[in-house]
Order: sequence, then structure tokens, then C-alpha cells
Amino acid sequence: MVGIIVLAVCQFLAFGCIVFLARRFYRQERANIWHDISEALVEFATSPDKDTPSPLAVIIDQAALLLAARLMQQLKAMVAGVESGESKGEQAALIAEATSSTPWLALLSGMLPKRIRNGLMKNPQMIGALAKMGGNHTPSAPDGQGTFPL
Repeated sequence: MVGIIVLAVCQFLAFGCIVFLARRFYRQERANIWHDISEALVEFATSPDKDTPSPLAVIIDQAALLLAARLMQQLKAMVAGVESGESKGEQAALIAEATSSTPWLALLSGMLPKRIRNGLMKNPQMIGALAKMGGNHTPSAPDGQGTFPL
């Protein structure tokens, strides 16, 4: 009976030593891992010498250049859209002027496909000729120099 108790105490002490050593090993490894991570971060953020930028600085510089390039693309697209909108507004004004004199031309321009209407706008002489067919005056040229020649 005494032997069993001694054996149980020895097993308990052995288990306690194993737990103590395992906790100590775990703490040491965790400290080593955090130390390695902090060293890697410091190395990543600092430059090796005065002439060479750090890897973090290079990444930030590249990201800033990419962001600036994308911003310029967006601004160019926006400006092109505004210019396109202005030219569409001018075309719409020209159509409105041409169709205001003849109601049938206004009706026709509303029924024409957009492609044909845009083709007519590129060749304003056609609008003038269509307006003459209706018996009314021809629209004035966009530059204010009279009427479109036929």
C-alpha cells in the first residue's frame, strides 16, 4: 500500500515537472517569436544606409505613384465627359434650332435612330436642306455666319 502511494506521488511530481518545463519552454518560444517579429518589422521600416530607402518607403512611394496615376485617369475621364457633354449640348441646341422652324422636322428627329441623327449633326447641310423642304427658313450656322451652304 505504501508503494502505491509513493508511486502516485512520484507520478504527480513527474507530471508537475513536465507541466512546469512545458510552460517555461512555451513562454521562451513565444518571447523568441515576438522578438523575431519585432526585429523583422524594424528592419523592414529602417533604411540600410542614407542613400538607400527602406523597403517600407519604397512600397509607400509605389502606392502613392499608383494612386496619383489612377487619380489622373479619373480626372481626364471626367474632363473628357464634360467636354463630351458640352458638345452634346451644342448638338442638341442645333437640333432644337433646326426643328423649331418646322414641326415635321422635330417629329422626324425624334423618330430617327440616334446613329442617323448624329450623322446628320456631323453634316449640318443636310438639316438645312431638310428645313428648306418644309418651306421655312434654314437654321443659322453655329459660328453665326448666316446659313449653311448647300
